[in-house]
Amino acid sequence: MSQQRLIVIVSAFILIALLYLFIKKTVMGSTIEAVAQNMEGARLVGVNVNYVSAMTFAIATALAAVAACLVAPIFMISPAMGTMVGVKAFVIVILGGLGSIPGAIAGGMILGLIEAIGGGYFAAAYKDVFGFGALLLILAVKPTGLFGKEIKGR
Repeated sequence: MSQQRLIVIVSAFILIALLYLFIKKTVMGSTIEAVAQNMEGARLVGVNVNYVSAMTFAIATALAAVAACLVAPIFMISPAMGTMVGVKAFVIVILGGLGSIPGAIAGGMILGLIEAIGGGYFAAAYKDVFGFGALLLILAVKPTGLFGKEIKGR
């Protein structure tokens, strides 16, 4: 394993921990959660939903920029370099359950294990197929993902 990959792994753990602490321990984090759960209810209690949405977008953009800077030295830089990473991120979030940070961590671990085992025991060329197959199986059994909660009234 190269030094750059270790830096990416350590940085990812640090960023995930900081994001989790920000969401759970700050007023802005609680406000972001409130807007995510019920935008109209948050607006009724005086939350500036447009400001919170802009801040959430800014945080997500900053995290994406840091991730791109960390991964760029490992992979060949091209306009489409993030396509497969984006698709895998989508699979990870859906596996773990929308809105669940521990679910996203578990989804990432599960996807990594499935791809490693599938690519090692079967064909490495089809490792991405195993991840999507796992997504289909998990959604067939639990449509909200592993840690997702069913939203009442929908």
